[in-house]
Amino acid sequence: MNTIPEVVTHNYDPEGVFLSNLCDLPLAEAEQILQCIRDAGKRPIKANYLGRRLKTEAWLINERQQLLGQTRRNRPIYFFLGDFADGQDLSRPCSMVMPLAEFPSDVLTFTYPDSMASLPIATHDDHRPERQPYHGQVFTLHQIKRVVQDFGMPGERWRTDHLRRYDRFIEVQVWDERPILEFLSNAGTAANCPARGQTAPTGR
Repeated sequence: MNTIPEVVTHNYDPEGVFLSNLCDLPLAEAEQILQCIRDAGKRPIKANYLGRRLKTEAWLINERQQLLGQTRRNRPIYFFLGDFADGQDLSRPCSMVMPLAEFPSDVLTFTYPDSMASLPIATHDDHRPERQPYHGQVFTLHQIKRVVQDFGMPGERWRTDHLRRYDRFIEVQVWDERPILEFLSNAGTAANCPARGQTAPTGR
């Protein structure tokens, strides 16, 4: 597939704060949330996760500044490019799927694959075999369309190609929550969480 999907997906924990970013919290509180996820057995999280995520977000913020300038949010809300409302991530079983076209291009950036994989693949010597030209880069909407034209969507290649095992999806960083809230308001419904029978609030 050499064209980008028309939808994006935000997966979230119904017991958390909708459209939130863990790195907005004080370090002690963020670590406490991560420990709760570990204790619940929902998702394996390494001890150095928060430090790696803060480093990754510092890179994203710097690249966003170069590509888009100042945005409403300093830290992004994370989406997947495509429909990922599969409930497979037990720590984030609920999903909101919305059209990509609802977002102005100047509030979006992209990494291929997710940012916490893309940066180390591009910068760590032990990842040289997996390295592709798109690793370690942050893209605008126009740029990611060209990347997908050249390299295709991740698809299922990661299952059979060992050198593409990290390229499971394209991550979308949203730097303004207002298009999301407007979409939910216009749709007259909240984001669904069929696994829990709950809905996400339409405010932060």
